[in-house]
Amino acid sequence: MSLTLYFAAGSCSLPALVGLEEANADFDAVRMVLPDGDQRRPEYLAINPRGRVPALVADGVTIAENIAVLTAIAQRFPEARLLPLQDLLQLARAYELFAWFASGVHVAFAQVARPERYTSDRSAWPALAAGGRANMLAAYAEIDARLEDGRPWLLGQDFSLADPYAHVFFRWAGRLGIDTADYPAFAAHAKRLQARPAVKRALAHETSDHTLTPA
Repeated sequence: MSLTLYFAAGSCSLPALVGLEEANADFDAVRMVLPDGDQRRPEYLAINPRGRVPALVADGVTIAENIAVLTAIAQRFPEARLLPLQDLLQLARAYELFAWFASGVHVAFAQVARPERYTSDRSAWPALAAGGRANMLAAYAEIDARLEDGRPWLLGQDFSLADPYAHVFFRWAGRLGIDTADYPAFAAHAKRLQARPAVKRALAHETSDHTLTPA
């Protein structure tokens, strides 16, 4: 049984790293340096033709896209309780968050950070960025409101992979010039998350020397 995770520091691959560390999995972590174009190198495109992270290679089979990667990790290590696999309602709520994060929140951020993904018309970029920023502010407010009842984690009392996934966007707030102090419940959630030993180990991978080696 072999596992290799291709990830990038500061990216949406964080929850996959956290999941593998929470499971105490034996895996290889390969850090992609996106500003250097690692994601466009032929050796990585042979693994994931979309040139995105994360990508998980499990026993020689590549799994891409966050929802699929996180599902594979949770199913492979059920004892780690990374998703509420035995509670169909809670599991549905986890996937509701995953889908929103992937198709809504991340897209809103990309409208600000990478408008060229959506149109080559530069005159439209300011409007895209403005809309994306407004949607990000709404997302922060929604996550904060979800945590205002004092629950420690997004699904309630139990940690799940939805928590490090949400933390991706918390980390990106600075890139948008958004003050996270305006979202105290979300900020408290971030502190709880960062205190977990597995999260500390996951973050340590982001400064590792295990980068993609050109063929």
